[in-house]
Formats: sequence, C-alpha cells, structure tokens
Amino acid sequence: MTYSKKNFIIYFFLFAFLIFLDQLTKRFVIAEIGLNNSKQFLPGILNLTVVQNTGGAFSIFKEYPVFFKAIGIVNVFIFSYLVFCPTVKFNEITRLGCVFVLSGTTGNLIDRFTTIGVIDFLDLDFINFAVFNLADVFIDTGVVLILLGWLLNKKH
Repeated sequence: MTYSKKNFIIYFFLFAFLIFLDQLTKRFVIAEIGLNNSKQFLPGILNLTVVQNTGGAFSIFKEYPVFFKAIGIVNVFIFSYLVFCPTVKFNEITRLGCVFVLSGTTGNLIDRFTTIGVIDFLDLDFINFAVFNLADVFIDTGVVLILLGWLLNKKH
C-alpha cells in the first residue's frame, strides 16, 4: 500500500474518533451511574458496572499504576510510529489494526493520567469475566486485525 496524505488523514480521524467515543462513554457512565455502582443494561447479557482499575487486564499488578503509565506511553510511541510513519510498509488491515490498538491504548492512558485508574464499565452478565471498556475492545479488535493482516500478507 502506498501511504498518502489521504491515508494519514483517514487514520488520524479514525484514531481521534475512537478516543472520543471511548472517553464519551466513560464520562457518561460516571455521570449517569457513578463510580462503584452498577445498572442493568441488557438483562442477562450486560450490566454497566462502573469501576476504576489501576492495574492491567483483570486488575493484575494493580499496586503498580506507574508501571502501566510507562507501558502505555511506550505503546503510544510505538503504535504512533507504526500508524503515521509513511515508510512503514503494512497492508491496510494491519495498519488499521495498529490504529485501533493506538486508540485503545491512548484512551486508557488518558484515564491513567486524569483519574486514579482506567474507567471500566462493560460487565458481561452471562459469563464470569472482568469488567472492561471500549478502549479494551479497540485494543482487542486491533490485535485481531494485525494478526489477520499478517496472515493475509503471508499468503501473498
């Protein structure tokens, strides 16, 4: 793929939109439900449970919030380079995956610097799983897209 100014603009606006969406949903649930409160959203499927996580996935190493700030900053630099540097040669799917990872990482990093920890609120009612947020969904989506792009590139 040839990287153009148009590609740069599209990726930048997608990046900004995903961060906006993540931050908007977090601010909404804090205002409407409140921290450490829960509200049923889709009975038997999804609750909105607003919690703060200073650790990583599943609250691991929550006693080391500075570590996760540092890792977040490093990830933002790495994925910004992978997304916005025109000399990095990726197929569209891989670069799109990098945009999603960058957006999710940035959204969670904003929380780490503006509040005590990441605001999580999506609570699956039908399985025992950690509470998460849209930024986490973006990161997971990005990883899947990166792997898919890599696999498709290997076939060619």
